[in-house]
Amino acid sequence: MAIEISPQKYSGSVRPMAFGSGERAFTVGGDTAFPFFTFEGKMPNAPKIGIQVLDFTPDDWAEACAEPYKDVLSDPVAWARKAQDEYGADFIQLWLKSTDPNGLNRSAADAAETAKAVADAIEVPLLVWGCANAQKDAEVLSKVAEVCSGKDIIIGPICEDNHKQLGAQALAYNLTVVANSPIDINLAKQLNILLNNLGVPLDKIIIDPTTGGLGYGLEYSFSVMERIRQAALTQDDEKLQCPFISNLADEVWKCKEAKLPTDDTMGDAAKRGILMESITATTLLNAGAELLVMRHPQAIQKVREYIAELGGFEMPAAARKGATPIKRAAAGAPQVSGASQVVASLKEGALCRIVQCMDTPAELAPGYAMALIQVVDSSEATGDELVLTTQAAMVEAVEGAVAAAQ
Repeated sequence: MAIEISPQKYSGSVRPMAFGSGERAFTVGGDTAFPFFTFEGKMPNAPKIGIQVLDFTPDDWAEACAEPYKDVLSDPVAWARKAQDEYGADFIQLWLKSTDPNGLNRSAADAAETAKAVADAIEVPLLVWGCANAQKDAEVLSKVAEVCSGKDIIIGPICEDNHKQLGAQALAYNLTVVANSPIDINLAKQLNILLNNLGVPLDKIIIDPTTGGLGYGLEYSFSVMERIRQAALTQDDEKLQCPFISNLADEVWKCKEAKLPTDDTMGDAAKRGILMESITATTLLNAGAELLVMRHPQAIQKVREYIAELGGFEMPAAARKGATPIKRAAAGAPQVSGASQVVASLKEGALCRIVQCMDTPAELAPGYAMALIQVVDSSEATGDELVLTTQAAMVEAVEGAVAAAQ
């Protein structure tokens, strides 16, 4: 007996929001149902993943997390370029952590110059993130807005204590802002109202309801995000229909479990941290996050696969570690696509894995199927790969082996 699902109808939707310009621009939001509930409504845009870049060399990161960026940790510009070109970041979060008055207390002018240098060096959207000290952020992000005028950046976090100063800057420079509130639906709505009353359009506000890591408050974040989404979809509350951002990178990697060394009890340290970041991210996606701030490339790859499989979205071209970096061709030079380089590597004896198989539409190619193949470098082989060969070559190899054995 077939099960009939009665889809729920929603009166509201998530406001779509566009970021960036040119080929690297993207849009999030626009959902007319809960996350990945495509049987009840539309999810027109895939959630996007940004990579976190610090404005100074971190000295407290887990070894596994620092390893992918070890050659660029002291240079925010090179770090941002690597995150964009090699790891396929949809956007960059530049964390101006050095401006913290309880830390290095770097000046607003110095921080703004770093932000401008990074903005000039990348093609993806840039989110400039303060130190979460309301007073210092008001000073620093105001200077960033001034120095980066015309760059169409995003600034945050904005809280109730500095919303007037930074809301005015957002209006003056036409910026998108991240409104941060401490895990409470009413406070999230109140801050959006305060910013909107200043004149900041709702389509320029991203909700940051504060993110907890796995085992460190994740369930609270999920609950509040879920309630906000319910208000947006079922009550058509326009003040809560803004997209979500989940700033999860530091929340995951600063916890003790992500930093403990490999041992028999806790297992492999690198795998542990990657899984903690992946699970936190996928959980928040199901709560409604449209923008994720992450760190480890392997965790990002796992989350991209989750988004593609569950939402039916296409995997980004530069979505895996080891993918050919995006290179800027000289003016007038012929363009070579990454796909062409992959096809060229599919030769006799190549190692590969079949990622997915699917039937072709019967009306187009009856009796045929398509296979999505991943090329595997010999240094990364695990022993369960397929080897591309012909039947004749395989028979010849088998016969040769038999003859040698005799």
